[in-house]
Amino acid sequence: MTEEEFYKEKIFNKIGKSRLKKMFSNLSNTIDQWYGSARYKEIQKRKSLLTNKITQIDEEGEDLHFTNEQLYLFFQWWENTPKSCHYCSLPENELDNLHNQPGHINKRHPKRGKSLEIDRKQSDLPYTNIENLVLACYWCNNGKTDTFTEEEFLQIGSIIKNIWESRLGHNI
Repeated sequence: MTEEEFYKEKIFNKIGKSRLKKMFSNLSNTIDQWYGSARYKEIQKRKSLLTNKITQIDEEGEDLHFTNEQLYLFFQWWENTPKSCHYCSLPENELDNLHNQPGHINKRHPKRGKSLEIDRKQSDLPYTNIENLVLACYWCNNGKTDTFTEEEFLQIGSIIKNIWESRLGHNI
């Protein structure tokens, strides 16, 4: 068992540490180290964040039901996806800079808009279809709705990107 397999089994498949130690008795000390590692805590934290995002989607009426394997794949997608808006390229670390500017940026902040949101490129496909998912800023996700195709909103996103660069005073 590798370290990543340990995290998958322990965190996503919810197999207890003592059971894993019995299954892989030759790795007992290593399992203790992995269990106490900063990486373990970080994956737990990120899984919790992702679970909260899934809950938000559920609250919008999507009724998501992920198997442990789907949740793990979803987590892998989340971990490996660049943290910038698919449509306007706004990096997640610039969101606070926009929210802190004077003017009418987002009345729903901080409930929405403080992190990137999960969008479906084709809104008629489920969230469990990972190839259909992208990250989007609040403004692009809110503007795209179910009205625009991905290709159409990429064009709109390039205009939004120009506006963000003007407001931020630098290229994104």
